[in-house]
Amino acid sequence: MRYIVTVVCSLFMFTTALAQHQMPDYPGEIEGVADRTEVSHARFLGVIDRSDDAGKVKWMKSFSKVAAYTHGTPTPLDEHKAQQKELRENAVAEEAPVSHSSRTIDPEVGTNFLGNTLVTGTPPDNSIAISNGGKIITVDNSSMAFHNDNGSAIMLNELHEDWLDDVAASINVTSSLFDPRVIYDPVEDKFIFVLLHGSSSNTSKVLVCYSQTNDPAGNWNVYELDGDPFNDGSWFDYPQIGISENSLFITGNLFQSGSNSFNGAIVYQLDKNGGYAGVANLNFTVYSNIPGGQIGAFSLVPAGFGQGGEYGPGIYLVSSNSFSANRLNLYQVTGGLNSNPSLNLLSSFNVPSYSAPADAIQSGTFAELSTNDSRMQHAFYLDGTVHAVHQASYQNSGYSGIVYYRIPVTNPSAYQSSRYGQVGVDYAFPSIASFGLTESDKNVMIGFLRVSSSTFPEIGVINCDLSMNWSSPTVIKTGNSYVDHNWLSGTERWGDYSDIQRKHNETSPAVWMAGCFGSNNNNWNTWIAEIGGEIVPVPVLEARFEADTTVVYQGESVFFSDSSINNPTNWIWTFEGGDPLNSFSQNNLVSYDDTGFFDVTLRVSNQTGADTLVKEEYIHVLSSDTAAPVEPEGLSEVEEGLDMKVYPNPSAEFELVYVYIENEGWAQVDINIIDIQGRVVKAMYSDQMKPGVHRMTFNKLALPSGQCIVQVKRNGQITKNEKIIVL
Repeated sequence: MRYIVTVVCSLFMFTTALAQHQMPDYPGEIEGVADRTEVSHARFLGVIDRSDDAGKVKWMKSFSKVAAYTHGTPTPLDEHKAQQKELRENAVAEEAPVSHSSRTIDPEVGTNFLGNTLVTGTPPDNSIAISNGGKIITVDNSSMAFHNDNGSAIMLNELHEDWLDDVAASINVTSSLFDPRVIYDPVEDKFIFVLLHGSSSNTSKVLVCYSQTNDPAGNWNVYELDGDPFNDGSWFDYPQIGISENSLFITGNLFQSGSNSFNGAIVYQLDKNGGYAGVANLNFTVYSNIPGGQIGAFSLVPAGFGQGGEYGPGIYLVSSNSFSANRLNLYQVTGGLNSNPSLNLLSSFNVPSYSAPADAIQSGTFAELSTNDSRMQHAFYLDGTVHAVHQASYQNSGYSGIVYYRIPVTNPSAYQSSRYGQVGVDYAFPSIASFGLTESDKNVMIGFLRVSSSTFPEIGVINCDLSMNWSSPTVIKTGNSYVDHNWLSGTERWGDYSDIQRKHNETSPAVWMAGCFGSNNNNWNTWIAEIGGEIVPVPVLEARFEADTTVVYQGESVFFSDSSINNPTNWIWTFEGGDPLNSFSQNNLVSYDDTGFFDVTLRVSNQTGADTLVKEEYIHVLSSDTAAPVEPEGLSEVEEGLDMKVYPNPSAEFELVYVYIENEGWAQVDINIIDIQGRVVKAMYSDQMKPGVHRMTFNKLALPSGQCIVQVKRNGQITKNEKIIVL
């Protein structure tokens, strides 16, 4: 499939440079710090050598739960979901929202094909990774498969235990293998695969597999972490993974063995490159007793880098409450294993209220689909912002909808948020990927699972643009039937997550998604799809500014005016040697008391991105001892075609101020006297001005005391700002 990117100018060129980005310093007060173990070593289990696997008989062993039983009194979450179910029974179905933004991208499905089909349990819990070379790994709770990006199969439906056969004896597989997660490292051009084993303190293990090459059908190094790291009777569940420049992070929840009692969230930090190399002693540490602010610490989601580079040396993590709340937590691991890192709760900040939805209704059966809860689902980091998604009751209707956040890591409370849903339809288990042309482009694609009382479980994708406007959703794969794998249970497991990943080296943004849909046999299958879309880039922001003069004496002031292109909304000035040193105003009057040459820096930003301009040694401040009487000077032509000189200045002994204006050619000229706040004190002239030198005079005594600016515009553009001082 061909994707179209409308290019306005060369500044929009899409880049795949594998840049390294440092985490910005957090200026606020840290709200809490987790405990951390000493660095220890993961157990090396051996190497999966696929060349030795040809002709082997596969055991095809799997565990499948066909019924769920409820014991004891309902939990608070059960009671909450029952209340949400009453809300949805009284809700009035509505039409799907229609996008009215010219900037949203209609997602287009490209290459797409059937993925994992050997589903032996429920939920599937799909995960996907795609390399720059077009190699695709898809995994679910039953199996894994390798494909090329044209849909051709490399390896199909290998059950996890069979794939691990080379190291199975070291693992001592005595329980089910589940909750697979896979990720691609675009800098090292390799894969990482994480899989859990066991649901008790005696059997719980975290298996970590590092590919030796960029070929998933090649060899893998396999390590084991203890799923009960503190020997307190816990087992490890619900993993999420992310990578930074030198670490792999695996997050999860510890539950009491023999129950679902929550013992706490933990985070493993492992040496990334040592795993690729297959070192015998792979360093790792564990964070526990993680501070939770007002919502607790549960299911932390690491935010890996959203495009083709990497950042670090640590990583950001984000979490929501799984039940009901109006806060999110933003965390940071501060560094690599060799730098004494810490896991800090940066901020627990307010957001609009959210809560877990009711379970979903599917067509053709009384078996409902479990929507689980409102825990965080997926996240990535890019250009100072964490992008994160989860599901929650849409408009308090009981139906599940998508909740999307953009969280500035240096000021989390300045987040942006938007929600998408439709009363009468459930949108669940969202995942998110960058769809921007550049790192500062906040455009995203969000994948989801969807169902309604008139449709079977299906897979879809939706775009959210720079202004947080939503496109119309696009169906990736419609369902062929309802699902009732848990045939003795009233609620069918739908998933813990779906997955969407960016392909980093495409000339136009492209993402790939793997999700589950209802197959013809009332079971789950996986569908794999490429997603693109036509992008109309927004105008590029460009920082520009001018000073009314670049040479002053000690104690004098300079007026700086912003002339940036394409409508910035935020300004950050740095005036070396000036007072003030920093400013967030668009235009500024700055005084200089020290002599020398000084830099001026302006960073402008808006919702489309940011740009910075530095003018080195731009302002020259002379000693006041060398000041001489100001004499009229000749006027020189300037690039804008108009120059101006105010004389005398200052004018303590003069009644009249003379303003000389040299105009290169016919132009509309407007001359105003403004105060330092930019307000017009007096409109002096507005007309078509002939070419030549013009002189305007006015009585300074008519002006208020202090500093004013004579501002000249030529054809609507500010050409000159000259200050005058009235004593």
